[in-house]
Amino acid sequence: MERYDLDALVATLPENSYYLSDFWSLSHWTLRGVQLFTVLPRDGEPAIVLPQSDFDLYADSSSWIRDVRCYGTFHIEPPKGKELLESEERFIKLSAEAKSVQTPIDGLVKVLGDRGLDKRNLGIDEAGITFATWDELKSKLPSARTKPAASIFREIRMVKTAEEIERLKKGAEISEKAVNVALQSVREGVSEIDLAREYEVTVAREGGKPVITVFGCGPRSVFPNAMPSNYRVKKGDIIRFDGGCSYRSYASDIALSAIFGQPTEKHKQYHAAISKGTEEAINNVKPGVKVSDLFSIAMETTKKSGIPHYRRHHCGHGIGIEVYDMPVVRPTDHTQLEEGMVLNIETPYYELGFGGLQIEHTILVTEKGHRYLTTPTEGLVTV
Repeated sequence: MERYDLDALVATLPENSYYLSDFWSLSHWTLRGVQLFTVLPRDGEPAIVLPQSDFDLYADSSSWIRDVRCYGTFHIEPPKGKELLESEERFIKLSAEAKSVQTPIDGLVKVLGDRGLDKRNLGIDEAGITFATWDELKSKLPSARTKPAASIFREIRMVKTAEEIERLKKGAEISEKAVNVALQSVREGVSEIDLAREYEVTVAREGGKPVITVFGCGPRSVFPNAMPSNYRVKKGDIIRFDGGCSYRSYASDIALSAIFGQPTEKHKQYHAAISKGTEEAINNVKPGVKVSDLFSIAMETTKKSGIPHYRRHHCGHGIGIEVYDMPVVRPTDHTQLEEGMVLNIETPYYELGFGGLQIEHTILVTEKGHRYLTTPTEGLVTV
């Protein structure tokens, strides 16, 4: 806030509100158009403005924010002499303390006014509201100096806390275990849908939530976004997985390739090339390195290692609450790495008539270098 001369940040996107508040709103994440505001002053008490229908989630959450403004209408009948659970008692207590407002914007304006922020410098996350809402806020805060802050939130979220790193590591572990279970089920005639089902059931059993499941087999492995189909695996097919799960609202994103049966020389050569490209980029991850340099290293190494015509628009990305956090490992992003950033490094290759091969690893930037949060690649997997 000091860097951007802001007196308060206002989160509007589900990801940014959760980041500030530790409160996950079902309506905000799943219903388009529902508004929820989280206010974090540089000095003073934070506040949250949420729909009344999600107040039970707030009462059952571990959110550190105590000033709650609820809008809308939702009815839960009071107790009639029955003994209550601890969570029910907490709900009653917090309901009595919460302040009701007519609309979410009324609630936000009131919070800012109560703190004397209605005439100060405000960073408002414009990504989670419409132009009409932005205009209404400006009209109701005529003396405030508002600045779009979506990019500021993404900058803040680049460097992870210890808790975030732990969640990212656990999510990666769940995804790796689930992919291995799916690959153990490969046999002649198994479908992509069958593999996806094995993966997603294992993710759920391990405590994650499936988010992206790409299984492209045989010629369909060439499609970067191959949604599992009824295609049935045959001997010699590439099996390419790309995707991940959510663990406690943090994303995992991994990729690997396997061959059902005996790999060809081209399979081995091209997989070795992308492996070397990924590995060399990872070996150069440390504080102070520009992500654009990692892109150049990944590209040049992959070309020299066996795919001279290799082309790619990016070779990785940050990961956190969003699958694609900042920075993005591309030639135009010159962000310098900092300790605590978490990156995904990847060098996929897609060729029509041949298929697609991919490796993707999650890497933590440490004080003097890096640490894998996924399992390093040991070679082309055969099943």
